[in-house]
Amino acid sequence: MRDLHNLYKKIRKVEWKVINTIFREMWNYKYVPSDLISKRVKLNEVDTLKTLKSLGAMGVVENKVVSYFGSSLTFQGITLFSLKRLVEKGKLDMLGKKMGEGKESVVYNCYSEKYGECVLKFHKLGVSFRKIREKRDYGDLHLSVLTVRSAGREYRALKKLFGVAKVPEPFGWEGNAVLMELVDGRELYKLRLENPSEVLDAIIEEMRRMFIAGVVHGDLSQYNVLIAEDIYIIDFPQWVEVGRSGDERDEDINVNTDVNANENWKELLERDVENILKYFKKAYGIEKDINSVINYVLAE
Repeated sequence: MRDLHNLYKKIRKVEWKVINTIFREMWNYKYVPSDLISKRVKLNEVDTLKTLKSLGAMGVVENKVVSYFGSSLTFQGITLFSLKRLVEKGKLDMLGKKMGEGKESVVYNCYSEKYGECVLKFHKLGVSFRKIREKRDYGDLHLSVLTVRSAGREYRALKKLFGVAKVPEPFGWEGNAVLMELVDGRELYKLRLENPSEVLDAIIEEMRRMFIAGVVHGDLSQYNVLIAEDIYIIDFPQWVEVGRSGDERDEDINVNTDVNANENWKELLERDVENILKYFKKAYGIEKDINSVINYVLAE
């Protein structure tokens, strides 16, 4: 991805209008027709095409001739849209340095006059998104739609869990971006613990608290446990909700976030427990009976 700071400054007013229009219409089209963009932005077709080609050269949109000339937002495009929306809503005042990048997200530190130092996480397409695409019918929508749904899923999970379990406090969600509390900690796998048994017990306790709240992480491992003064669980785009009957809309979220009460929630919970126990056995020689741990987590 290009330098987000410089790219943000380069976008002209008319280009922001085009980006906003494509975002609004991408729920209806895989590639939004240029004549529709022209109509929505109130720009003649020649200038619309010039603007789309300019945005294409910057890597903000993907232009494609199908039975018409159409455009979709790239990861950079959705990221810029999300950043702009958070700024306009008064939730974000300064974007800092990139903290890290994984297969499914890019994370920046940032500053908000309202919340102080924060983390801004941009969801992107990864292996799990492509697997989800294979399993679900999203019609003829662009894959970038999944990044927005993934961010919405994570925001909803954090809202549901904050105050119940140790997770970062969520401050906002726009597009593919989730603004959240900065936890000054390090990933479990990067540390050599002095008290591994206590930390393992604390992680199991958090899994239990999450289950009581109706949440199964779905991808828990040593990579998404942060160790600070307390332990924190992070990264929730693959969570499932126990006892929920299908894809529903959160009352505070205007995008279907596809939270599944899927029937294999127990299988996912067992996998989460197994991942953590395997890590502590390999790294510290600590053994616990998996069935005993699962029974404890399930005991409300």
